[in-house]
Formats: sequence, C-alpha cells, structure tokens
Amino acid sequence: MNSWKKAAEILTQGGVVIIPSDSSFGIAALASDEKAIERVYKIKGREPGKPSLLIVGSVEQARELVEFTPLAEKLAQKYWLAPPKPSGEGGSGGLTLVLNAKKLDLPEQIYGENKTLAVRLPDKKELQDLALEAGMFILPSANLAGLNAPFVPQEVDEKIKNQVDFFLDEPTDGNMPSTILDARGEKSIILRAGSIKVEERS
Repeated sequence: MNSWKKAAEILTQGGVVIIPSDSSFGIAALASDEKAIERVYKIKGREPGKPSLLIVGSVEQARELVEFTPLAEKLAQKYWLAPPKPSGEGGSGGLTLVLNAKKLDLPEQIYGENKTLAVRLPDKKELQDLALEAGMFILPSANLAGLNAPFVPQEVDEKIKNQVDFFLDEPTDGNMPSTILDARGEKSIILRAGSIKVEERS
C-alpha cells in the first residue's frame, strides 16, 4: 500500500493525517467527520468559530457542496480547469471560492457566516485523488494556531506529529497559500490575497 492509499484508509476510518499540499504541510480530516474535525482544531489550538476550507477532487464534487454563481462558473473554468503551472509558480489550483452552501449537513465548524463554504480544487493530483477516494476534506496548515506553516518536514512541530494517526513525509510544492474569493455576487471580493493574482474578478 502506498502512502497516499494509507492516508485515504485512515481518513475513512475517522483518523487525521498530516499530508504535503501544493503549499505547506496540512492536517487532513474528512469534511463529514465531526469528531475528526474537532480533533484537528484541538491539535492546532484553532478557534472553534474559525471555518476551514474544503479540498475537492473535481468541479463535480464542488457542485455537491455549493451553489455555483455565473461568476464562480467563470472563475472555475479559468483557474481550476486551466493547465497546471510548474511547481513554485502558483498553479491554477491556488484559488479558493466562497459560495453559498448547498450541502447543509456537514459539521458546523466548517461553515462560514451565512452558511457559506470555502472550496478549492488543487493542482496537486494526489490531493485530487485523495478527495475522490476518501471524500472531501479540510486541510488547515500543520502548525499551532498563530505560528508559521511548515513547508519542510523538520518544521512540523513534534507536538503535532505525536497527535495525528499518520505523517505522510513527502515534499510539499511550496506555493503560497491560495487566494480566497467571495464569488457569491456579480463581482468577487478578495478575502485573502495568495498565490493566484486574479485578473478578471467580474
């Protein structure tokens, strides 16, 4: 069994895992698993009211979660479905869209204000495959709240390593965190600047 298959198996059994993302190392838990999500928040010391974005494996999977607006359709076509760029250049998957939730039965912690969800389709194929195999998942950075995100294994705090079920020790892609856009209206609102410089926001 390869490491990513093992991570998928642990997630589906209710576990939490540290995995390399297209930016830093993150702690993954299935979006449908309230106990696992609570565990991630406790490990990080994350505020319970702070929502977590969701990693999906396809646009179709994203459609199960959120209501796509015409603007979101345009942004997804341009950025999520664009050919990936070389590592380190902020690929097309570096865009997170905040939209009104369609799926309303997920754990309360991951919803934003007014029942919104933040969703991202990453470039990294391993992350896509993991979301398709195990289910969509949260992936906050693998650091204690308020500290820097770890980009190499040595930067992952031992306290965090000791509290997860599996540490997938492979290189990260090292990109900046994703750009977060509220795409519910006719024009998008930048909630966090990141790896994607969105040229057309309307």
